[in-house]
Amino acid sequence: MTTRPVSPWRRWLPLAVLLLLPLALLLGGDNLAGPGWRWLLGGGEAMPPVDYLVLTELRLPRLLAALLIGAALGTAGCLLQRLTHNPLASPGLLGLNQGAALGLVCLLISPLPFTLWHACLAALGGAALAMVLVFGVVRLATGRLAADSLLLFGALLSTLLGGLGTMLLLLDQHALDVIRFWLAGSLSLVVPAQLPPLAALVFPALLLALLCGRPLEILETGGDTARSLGLNPVLVLLAVSAVVLLLTAASVAVSGPILFVGLVVPHMARFWLGERLHRQLIGSMVLGAGLLAAADGLVLAVDEQDRLPPGMALALLGVPWFLWLVRRRYLER
Repeated sequence: MTTRPVSPWRRWLPLAVLLLLPLALLLGGDNLAGPGWRWLLGGGEAMPPVDYLVLTELRLPRLLAALLIGAALGTAGCLLQRLTHNPLASPGLLGLNQGAALGLVCLLISPLPFTLWHACLAALGGAALAMVLVFGVVRLATGRLAADSLLLFGALLSTLLGGLGTMLLLLDQHALDVIRFWLAGSLSLVVPAQLPPLAALVFPALLLALLCGRPLEILETGGDTARSLGLNPVLVLLAVSAVVLLLTAASVAVSGPILFVGLVVPHMARFWLGERLHRQLIGSMVLGAGLLAAADGLVLAVDEQDRLPPGMALALLGVPWFLWLVRRRYLER
């Protein structure tokens, strides 16, 4: 696979993103900017107790969750796009987010307690069901993982799973009241106790994603070539799918289904660092984390009552990007 030269300024992009991340922590209508900056820099007078509580119990956990979830969704989208050879693939467009959400709805209306670990298992089961259905039906219908068929059936399955989840919630008004805000994809319900389990799931999955990079890159040269090099294509497919499922399930269990991160970020990473998979994975982790944190900070600054989900800000970037990708894909035919 050939790589194009990368201009030096693109390599400074993650540093700029990381420098802007504290803004996502301090944005908002409660005058935390001045005291917050002084607290972050380790100087100045002590913060008022209320401001300190808001900063450490609400804003900081929310920022850290945005970084973890953004990195997870960006990485999952990158792996899916390279695995399916489809630049439009993402956890949302293939129905994985909706499958995970359906699993959580089933957990909520069941007698089991709604803990984070139960939520992750339910989301993992729902996402796995969606992936098996998408990949299995397309494989049986076309004999291969055709990119257009994956996207089409993924969209249909997303609608079906979303409809099933809505139907179950309408049958249980209490569950609807509890989960409807979460279904929009929001970080406002994040609590500090969720961060250790989330990090325990996301960090190993990100490491596994990097380890899968080389085998997946070999697999892209063709199944026969991969076998000649001693690689089992089926095992690579299963390993990459497992990593995608784990990243998606952990993210949806905490924040709900957040769209567009897995679609847009891999293309931004490719533009930034080139076509090599390991570089694109690292770029997707960094840019996904920065993009979701910035989007959450933006909606928090616009809406002081914290009613808007970060997906609204992401849609301003994601929808035009999606339309441009579709147009370019069909113009190349």
